[in-house]
Amino acid sequence: MTEFDEGKQPVRVIREELHRQVWETPMSRLAVQYGISGNGLAKICDRLRVPYPPRGYWAKKVAGKKVVNYRLPPADEGTPQEVTITPTPPPVKLPKLPSGVEEKVETARASAERLPVPERLTKPHPVIAGWLADYERRKKDARRERDPWIKRMSMPDEFTATDRRRHRILHALFKELERQGGRVKEDERRQLLVEMNGEPITFQLREKQKQVRRPLNEDEKRWRAASDKGWKQELQPTGKLVFAIKTWLPGGRRTEWLETDAKPMETLLPEITTIFVAAGPLLAEQKRYREREEQQRRIAEQKRYEEEQRRKLDANRWRRFVEIAHQWRDAEIARAFVAQLKRLDFDEDEEVAESRLGDWVTWAEEHAESADPMNRRIGRIFGSVGKVTTWSYRD
Repeated sequence: MTEFDEGKQPVRVIREELHRQVWETPMSRLAVQYGISGNGLAKICDRLRVPYPPRGYWAKKVAGKKVVNYRLPPADEGTPQEVTITPTPPPVKLPKLPSGVEEKVETARASAERLPVPERLTKPHPVIAGWLADYERRKKDARRERDPWIKRMSMPDEFTATDRRRHRILHALFKELERQGGRVKEDERRQLLVEMNGEPITFQLREKQKQVRRPLNEDEKRWRAASDKGWKQELQPTGKLVFAIKTWLPGGRRTEWLETDAKPMETLLPEITTIFVAAGPLLAEQKRYREREEQQRRIAEQKRYEEEQRRKLDANRWRRFVEIAHQWRDAEIARAFVAQLKRLDFDEDEEVAESRLGDWVTWAEEHAESADPMNRRIGRIFGSVGKVTTWSYRD
């Protein structure tokens, strides 16, 4: 694991120096000195075409066994000659929650200990009232249907005793969460959620199902194939409730409760309430943490981009400078060639391609002089280099 040091600064290193270092110091230790991971250092070496020791190299060397060092190969045209190694920023530490939050959680726990679940719903919470109203509307619509088959298919099932108990438990929980500053509602997919500290937390209270095998009835026996089994597997309700928080919570907090005969769901509500109360600040702090982490990632990405652009610009400028040097060499070759031509025995007035040979020689001399960058001011030469951008060469 990389040991981060906030005091480390970016370091520029050339290929030859990096090659020397990786063969003198193990990659893991060298990476720590630069403030990056060993994998990050390996990627830098690959980008600069710097070979580094293979796995097991240092163990063999310590044991006195023969090892092979790889030489630094010549750099290709697109291989960087140097690189700036920027230390990986240290991870942002999540600060502890303010003491006031812990006090609020304890207050919620004490309040929830006296959380009563009504035996009958006389004035249900608005969310549950909406469910009941929707149920009555669908039942009324089904009764108006004249087609017996459609009427039977559209008629909603009657609420079971477990359904009604579930409504009463949720009603008590909703009321307590809102007393603790939450806001209970349904999202666009009709999932239950409560907003605590502005952070949505989705959850559900459902009846636990179990898979059972039952014998086929007479109709199923009549239509089954010979290869089919003589039983059918299906889910059946157990009468036990399961409460689950679907939103991931930081800190490894509990998010699911299954009631038992010894601990019915009504007795688990205080613990569930305190988890919601604590989850709001946790999620809010996690959001701030991720925003800071994303900001650091963008800053690091921007630095890498700027370094890459600086490297590309420098490479393009050098390419332009070498092109000018080639022009100078070509002009020298052309001048030397013209000088050799003038030593030959020829008639300057001889007509060649509708011009005199003497004129052709003059033409070649003039072009050689005009193409020679040494005939320009040095400021003009480097001005041409300075005009190069990262987009000057597209290949």
